[in-house]
Amino acid sequence: MLGLITYLALELMSGALWGLIPLLVGKSTGKIELGKLGMLCSILANLICMGVVAAVGFLIAILVRSEDIRPLFRSSAPAYQPPVQQPPRVMVGQGVAGLSLSCIAGPLVGQIYPIGQGGLTIGRGPGCGVHLPENTPGISWEHCAIRFQQGVPVLIDLNSSYGTFQGDGTKLPPQYPVQLAPGSRFYLGTPSCLFQVIAR
Repeated sequence: MLGLITYLALELMSGALWGLIPLLVGKSTGKIELGKLGMLCSILANLICMGVVAAVGFLIAILVRSEDIRPLFRSSAPAYQPPVQQPPRVMVGQGVAGLSLSCIAGPLVGQIYPIGQGGLTIGRGPGCGVHLPENTPGISWEHCAIRFQQGVPVLIDLNSSYGTFQGDGTKLPPQYPVQLAPGSRFYLGTPSCLFQVIAR
């Protein structure tokens, strides 16, 4: 009986020594709870001579970046999550009516396109309301669109290859609406293809 108690005590102490590895690494990486759990599992697993396996498993779990693990469990997560600071919500009926889009730089310079209720798509595709020449560099087939959300005009990048940028150079995240108003400027790919929203 004494031999069994001595054996169990030695196994538990040995497991505790193995458990110190995930515990210390967990503390140093800010994952203390995972480190404590690793130590506990190493102690218990060492009763069946598996303490080292438990310690190594938790060590890997602690050191692997959470960014590398998340996609395995959230494969359907959106590619982009909008920032916390949202543009101000505007009530229906406060939208800007009578808007047009003026091309102030690029192959369509001088052209003006009225923005109707259905909005306006910009790109190289023949179905676009603003149809850029097919050989225009940096412009996608359907590059971006102006649409109305709750009566307010917004600019949306349609997953373009080279990006849609506000006049100050801020790149629009794909499929994320940015509010427009008369005087708003944006460009496609580079500032050499520049547009401005104007009031009719």
